[in-house]
Formats: sequence, C-alpha cells, structure tokens
Amino acid sequence: MRILFFIILLDIAGFGILLPSIMFVLENMGAGPAYASIIIATYSIGQFIAGPFWGALSDRIGRKPVLAIALSGAFLAYILMIYAKTPEMILLSRAFAGLMAGNIATAYAAIADLTPPKDRAKGMGILGAAFGLGFVIGPAIGGYLGGATPETANIVYPAIASAVFSLLAILAIIFLFKETLNEEHRQEILSKPRVGRLDAIKKISAHPVLITLCFFVFLVSTTGALMDPVTPLLVGNRYGWGPQQMGNIFVIVGISIIIVQGGLVGRIKNLMGEKNMVRLALLSLISGLTLIIYTPVPYGVVVGFCLTGIGSTLFTTGISALASHRAHPTERGLVMGVVQSMQSLGRSTGPFFAGGLYVIWQGLPYAVGIVLVAFALIWMSILIRSGKVQNVDTAPTGH
Repeated sequence: MRILFFIILLDIAGFGILLPSIMFVLENMGAGPAYASIIIATYSIGQFIAGPFWGALSDRIGRKPVLAIALSGAFLAYILMIYAKTPEMILLSRAFAGLMAGNIATAYAAIADLTPPKDRAKGMGILGAAFGLGFVIGPAIGGYLGGATPETANIVYPAIASAVFSLLAILAIIFLFKETLNEEHRQEILSKPRVGRLDAIKKISAHPVLITLCFFVFLVSTTGALMDPVTPLLVGNRYGWGPQQMGNIFVIVGISIIIVQGGLVGRIKNLMGEKNMVRLALLSLISGLTLIIYTPVPYGVVVGFCLTGIGSTLFTTGISALASHRAHPTERGLVMGVVQSMQSLGRSTGPFFAGGLYVIWQGLPYAVGIVLVAFALIWMSILIRSGKVQNVDTAPTGH
C-alpha cells in the first residue's frame, strides 16, 4: 500500500507540475483562449476514451504491467512537451498522455485487490491523500519552474521535472511494486460479464433518483472544467499574476482540501448527514464562483478558489455515499463506474466551452457554472423535501 501511495504521489505531482504555466505558454504561442482550452481538454477526452480499455487490460495481464505502460506513456508525453514549439505539439502531447492514462483506474483496482470490502473505504482514502498531496507538491514546483510572469512563462523546465517524476514512478513500479492481482482473483473477474459505459447508464436509468444523482456529478464536474482552463488567464489579465502565483494558489487550495478531507468531512457528515452535506457543498461552490467573479481585492480570488475546492470535495464525498448506498449491493460497482464516467464526461465537456465563454466575458465561464450548480441545488432540495433522498444511516440499502 505504501509503495502504491508513493507511485501515485509521484504521478499526480508530475501531472500537477504543468498546471501553473501551460495556459500562459499556449497564450504566448499564439493560441487564443478557445483553442487553448480545447487543447487542455484533449487529455480528459483521451482518458475518457481509453479508460475502459486499460481497466479491462489490467484485469487480464495484471496491475503492474499496466501501471508501467501507463507511466511510460506519461514519460514519453512529457519528453515530447519539452520540445514543443507550437500549440499543436502540446495538443499532441496532452492527447497521447490522456490515451495512455490507465494509471488511476488501475491504482483503484489495485487498492480493491489489497483490501477486504470492510477496509476498502480506508484504502481509497489513502489513495485520495496521495492525490491531494500530489496536487500540492506538483504545482508548488511547477509554479517556480514555470516563470515569474505570464510573459516569461515556459513549459520546458516543468516538463523536464514531470518527466523525472514519471521516471521515478516507473522505477518504483519495476523494482518495488508487487503484483496485487492473483490468479484466482483474475479468473473470478474474467468470469464475470463486463458491462460497457452505455449499458451501465441504461441499467441505472431504471432508477430515476439514482440517475439524477449521477447527473448532478456531471453538472459539478463540468463546472470545474469550465473554470480550470481559463483561471490562469483571468488572474493574469486582472492582476498580472504568472505561473508562480498560480502555483501558490494551487498550494493554498490543496492544503485547504487536505484539511477538509483529513478531519472535517466526517464531522460534517455526522452533524448534518450526507444529503445536507451535498447541499452545503453546492452552496460553497456557488459562493466561491460568485466571489471569483466579483471580488474587489486579489485575495478574494484565492478565497473563492478555496471555497470551490472545498465544495467539490464535500460534494464528491456526499454524492458518492448517497449513490452507492441507494444502489443494490450487486450494482454498487456499476453505479460507481457511472459516477466516474460522469466525472470524466464533465471534465471533457467543460473545456470545449470555457475559452469561447471567456472571450465573450471573463466571468462568463464562472457564471455558467453558478447556473449549473444552482440548478443542481434546487433539484436536490426538491428531492430531499419529497423524501426521495435520505441519509445513508436512515435509508434502507438499495432503496
């Protein structure tokens, strides 16, 4: 488990190193906001397309070889980015990295291999901690390597650092990571029929409230994807902030999320239950997005980003618990697969519109996000008031 934590930490940190500078670099290469945000989207699109393939392959040949292949793909993508001179070369690098991104799904599968059902949530929490820490360490490094101002932003040094992190992860997989999928478990998995994304969604559609909860996941994921690509442009145009300041923002937001994940989620859940935690999360998102648009002072933007980060964390925790518990025990894996698909679809959809909306008005991507989240909040409140959504400890399983 510790080795897997270390591998995912290196992987996510390597990915995060690029975040503070990549949009500034694309802008300096002549890519407009609309084109640049589409380039950013290619990673999520590739991941959405190839994810099921890597998951199925890891069931057949094991977790270790798929992790090694996926991280090798990331390494090659970073090497390509080092030599990128045009937006199209960065697009090619991000698309290739997305198509090779079988690491996360495989890591979750490895956790499932290593932990019995009663300890699985704890195992997933350890993986979540690796994500959170990676998104603090990576952007902190990337911010200082990427340049002090928007005009001096570069991708070469961050890409070199990302490649080094990926190489370290590959070496850890080869020499330290032991295969978690034994032959008995492999045959058990392969004996079960594999359900595709569309088939899973069709099956879940028979449960109107359940599919509605999954739709909320899509709306919130799209909101985040509308915000992420244009945020560097927003703070650059408003305050003249560059990669270094963006790195600092990522660090502050990441620390706030770790604090919430580490100690507050459980207390909030015990205090108000999952259904009201979801509503609190949606309110936090709306408040953060509003503050980002209208704050009169620079630090207000940082507070706004913290509120959106905390809101997203609370939402994911609450909605996942509600959706998985509402499902029949035999369909929980299916439901969580649909939830992850909705997250991926939202991350792929949002960037396609983010840049075009930003060109119309800098605050428009965030304003559209407010509308989407407000729609989810109103709908969720109606479901709660009608008694169709109940807390996990009061609702019967599969109800």
